[in-house]
Amino acid sequence: MTVIAAYATAEQYKSATGITDIERDEEILIDLIAISRYIDGRLGRFFSKDAEPVSRIYMPEENAASLWVDDMAALPVSVKLDTGRNRQFEKTLDPADYELLPLNADKGPEPGPFYQIQLLNSIFYAGVRVEVTAQFGWPEIPLAVQRATIHLTAILRLESPRATRRISELSEVIETSRDAQFIVKQLIEQYKVWRV
Repeated sequence: MTVIAAYATAEQYKSATGITDIERDEEILIDLIAISRYIDGRLGRFFSKDAEPVSRIYMPEENAASLWVDDMAALPVSVKLDTGRNRQFEKTLDPADYELLPLNADKGPEPGPFYQIQLLNSIFYAGVRVEVTAQFGWPEIPLAVQRATIHLTAILRLESPRATRRISELSEVIETSRDAQFIVKQLIEQYKVWRV
């Protein structure tokens, strides 16, 4: 499923910036979406979630007890193995055969995603495809990501005291604004995917 939603609404943006003009909602939303996709690209993940479970296929490069997967907002519906190496996914793992990592990712003040499947009594074999069906993404958009989307959009639109001049290209806005660079740096430190 293609992620198209912005991480903040036009209403949230206007509330934060003090704008009351409803005729600008459509153009504000376009900029919020552009900033949201920019954030996705810089952090290597997206913060909304699939509307329903979808299947994704992974192929381990080496034998290992754990498999890195894309962020999962909820528990997987199924994990299947292509044991015959024929793309048929003959073996469905029982939920008791694995656990999701990080443990307790879905708990706490800011629920996060699961992004690793750890087998308890076996290993994932190199070259054996794994089909994971789950609702991918984040359980909820983190407040910091929502606020960053609003502030970066305000800088882009020159509707923030942090904005310095109008530039049409999004990447130029980020590169020329120290405040925008600081916001992006904070997001990278907290949310960027660093997989080894």
